[in-house]
Amino acid sequence: MIRKPRSDARARILDAALAVADRVGAAHLTLDAVAAEAGVSKGGLLYHFASKDLLLRGVVEHHMAEHQRDLDLAATQFPPDAGGYLQAFVHAQSGELTSRRKEPGVTQSFIAAAVNTPDLMDLPRQQARAHIGRLRALGPEFIDALLVTLALDGLFFGDTFEMLDLAEAEREQLLEVLAERAKALAARHSGEA
Repeated sequence: MIRKPRSDARARILDAALAVADRVGAAHLTLDAVAAEAGVSKGGLLYHFASKDLLLRGVVEHHMAEHQRDLDLAATQFPPDAGGYLQAFVHAQSGELTSRRKEPGVTQSFIAAAVNTPDLMDLPRQQARAHIGRLRALGPEFIDALLVTLALDGLFFGDTFEMLDLAEAEREQLLEVLAERAKALAARHSGEA
């Protein structure tokens, strides 16, 4: 995710929180540091986010909204059924994985912050439950579809904690195989295969 300068103070504050979290970790960011990074007064920051916890929650909500926008955009390329959802999810996640690989420290720091602030994960948990519900609509293809999406999760966490030593060609091949499997599952679900 490449951060661009924004004129909207709330958006600048969220971008600044990510930049500060990247440098010092989400658990150690301060409102003063975020305000300075965003070029707003501390009062201006507090107008939008009354506490550090609310700021961290705002960053998570912003990230989840971006994920939903990516998914909605990908969904326009596939049928509006359970199989199309699976394909759109794989497509959107593949793009997000590629862009987030450049900033593993930000994700690491938010995962660490969630240990002390468990409700930071409320929205991601809600979206994960909705995701599982969408996959269950694939009926007998549910477990295979779940395996595809769990492989994407594994790639995400492997990248986040810098545990995977994959060549770029291997990574691309893995994403292609997952997209092919999603397409095959969608076809089986719709009776085309």
